[in-house]
Amino acid sequence: MPIVKTRQTLKNLTAYTPGERRLDAIKLSSNENPRGPSPRAMEAIRATLNEAHFYPDGGARDLKEALARRHGCDPGRIVIGNGSDEVLTMIAATYLNPGDRVLVGEHTFSQYEFSARLFDAEIVRVPMPNLAFDLDLMLRAIDDRTRVVYLCSPNNPTGLAIAQTDFDTFIERVPREVLVVVDHAYQDYVDDSTVLQGDASVTGGGGDDAQAPATAQGRASYPNVVVLHTFSKLYGLAALRVGYGIAAPERIAEIEKVRSPFNVNSFAQVAAAAALENRTFADESLAINRLGKARMMAMLDDLSLPYLSTQANFITVEVPEDAKALAGRIAERGVTVRALTSFGLPNHLRITIGTDAQIDRLEPILREVFGH
Repeated sequence: MPIVKTRQTLKNLTAYTPGERRLDAIKLSSNENPRGPSPRAMEAIRATLNEAHFYPDGGARDLKEALARRHGCDPGRIVIGNGSDEVLTMIAATYLNPGDRVLVGEHTFSQYEFSARLFDAEIVRVPMPNLAFDLDLMLRAIDDRTRVVYLCSPNNPTGLAIAQTDFDTFIERVPREVLVVVDHAYQDYVDDSTVLQGDASVTGGGGDDAQAPATAQGRASYPNVVVLHTFSKLYGLAALRVGYGIAAPERIAEIEKVRSPFNVNSFAQVAAAAALENRTFADESLAINRLGKARMMAMLDDLSLPYLSTQANFITVEVPEDAKALAGRIAERGVTVRALTSFGLPNHLRITIGTDAQIDRLEPILREVFGH
């Protein structure tokens, strides 16, 4: 009997592995804001509930206007997505044909590769010495079939950022027909008092670097650069799925052609706009993250566990045994963390930086598991 056939590319796709969530455990596995959502965002949702029978604004005009004010750009340079994951898929749908090549880091967010594979692109994984992006290796990997290069700064799952001078040199040398997608999901957390990618080796503590961490924002006017941001991290709106891209107007016009109608719901739009204006909440969240980072780094030093100095809201830890097994043992004791096996790092854990109360719960568990 004939059977329904799937596309060949499905053989190359792997379902995303989310951070574990257990009802009886603190979740430090998905880099969410441990404070929860912005109160103003919740107020905006409640005020909009009686409009649930209307379709959302397909153009997300109010949210684009708010973002344009924040970034100092024209709203025509912004595309809104159902999370930045959807913007990645829209970019792939716009620019990739079967057989085109894309470059991704060896240890980075899996959705870059996933979205490209959906459109039958060929994936080239570029090595990351010391778990850091090597932009010279990226440049050498570009050939006449390369269409898109994906960078993540700070990188998920390492937390390492690209130095500004390195980034600027890279952008100038990339052929203009190659699109560079820069994911700034964790850019809000950057603190240049910690080690940047210029000194990216596994370390037992912090340090200084003469170079500032890279921001792609000023390069988003380049015709071949798209910069991604999300409301899932600092603004605490992961469940609502709101992300956006900034690029030259002609790139946005092209990407908009493949966007689904009404792709971001009304509640997400109003919540994101309200959260963006709630600077007090954002500043307090950053302060909690910086204090928690210092405390967790001191704890890991005391446990003699090597880790990567981070520019994000998580810390990646090198562990002496299989990370999956360790993550399971930690979860059984009441805290979920992320094993990085799916990122090609079977001996690393990624731990979201929590509040004081959450770290109070985490510390004795780590001491028990690691025998201290």
